[in-house]
Amino acid sequence: MDPDLRLGTTKMDITPKNPMPLAGFGKRKGNFEGISAPLYCRIFLFEQTDQNGGQRRALFVSADLIWWGPERIPRLRMILSSRFGIQKSAIILHATHSHSGPQTTRYFTKTLGIPDPDYIHFLEAQLMTGVSEAEDNLEPVMITKVVGTSDIGINRSKMVDRQMMALPNKEGTVDPEVTVINFMSEKAQHKGMFVHYSCHPTTTADNFVSPEFPGHAVSRIEQVLGGGIVAGYLQGCCGNVRPALIRNGSFYRGTHKDAKKLGDKLANEVLSILKKSHVKRIPLTQIHSQSVEVDLLFKRLPSLEELKKSRDEDGVLGEWSELLLQNPERLEQTIPLSITCLKLADDLSLLAMNGEMVVEYGLYAKKMFNGQALPMGYSNGMIGYVPTAKQLSEGGYEAKESTVYFGLPSDFSPEVEGDIKKAINQLKESILS
Repeated sequence: MDPDLRLGTTKMDITPKNPMPLAGFGKRKGNFEGISAPLYCRIFLFEQTDQNGGQRRALFVSADLIWWGPERIPRLRMILSSRFGIQKSAIILHATHSHSGPQTTRYFTKTLGIPDPDYIHFLEAQLMTGVSEAEDNLEPVMITKVVGTSDIGINRSKMVDRQMMALPNKEGTVDPEVTVINFMSEKAQHKGMFVHYSCHPTTTADNFVSPEFPGHAVSRIEQVLGGGIVAGYLQGCCGNVRPALIRNGSFYRGTHKDAKKLGDKLANEVLSILKKSHVKRIPLTQIHSQSVEVDLLFKRLPSLEELKKSRDEDGVLGEWSELLLQNPERLEQTIPLSITCLKLADDLSLLAMNGEMVVEYGLYAKKMFNGQALPMGYSNGMIGYVPTAKQLSEGGYEAKESTVYFGLPSDFSPEVEGDIKKAINQLKESILS
């Protein structure tokens, strides 16, 4: 075994200790009523000796959160970089996007959830403690990769009478791949694991804390494999994909039991494909990371007069107007989409973006990287939904209606798709060359 890549892991409990509102569903009111299952922050610290004899590190964190607060990411990455000797571009703070956990930002409308400052302080303290614990158990690992499929997700946008509706679309685009990255110690024990899939964790809107199906899946994998393995879920580009819970041609929300059932289904697929003979060992290379920002252009900016007229409207429209009036610096023509590419091995790069990327971008990135990259949204903050040019012309929730919830001035200009793909291509040329 090549001992050059070392991995330290840990799992920190980030379940809220006190009642507070949950994030993600505007119709859910008041503090949570109970805890269906705990939330965790799973931490993976990588270390390698570079060609000059120095240490090179990378950090990946998967947390049972809806997202990490965008206004707090620069400070967190700065502290992590300084305290643990990690380049900022080699730090990815990822969220599984569970809609059954606390809000982590004041950057969006109150309808999406109201943050609790004490919880955010607790979350960030647990993060720092966890990275320190991972640092204490670094050990050499080898990497294997295997790919399966799952039908948990279905496209959630369907054109009906020239109107884009939130309905099951069996002909719509999805990414059925389940990619499993296994990190094995020298004693052939499971040290860590990545499980990558693309589907919104919106099984249930019950007012209970839950890691949703991704958290249930990786917890069951950890339990079955044992040995202290830490399995992290990597949420792909799932902006327009949700669980296929369908009744009479429409979606319905399930319960905690339904979320657990889907998690067990995904875990069973992972445990099954691990036994197959086509498991591929990945050659180790030098860790390499790079971050770029793409300025996404808005279609138009609302005037102050428009915002003042709508600030007294009920619901999210009034919240949106007030948010922009109180933060006029957000009335800019563009917003930066941050894309971080972290290459951990020859056939393993993590492509992380701070948006709710629709599935088409994930499939494009996989194609451009020849299957060597795992594309993810919900990483290092959040700006909102990022649709394709076609979706922007069609309308619907992801393309247009969602913008007010995230405090965006308007929907995006169609040219953003080309700009994003250009940036992905440039990162591919830089990382894989």
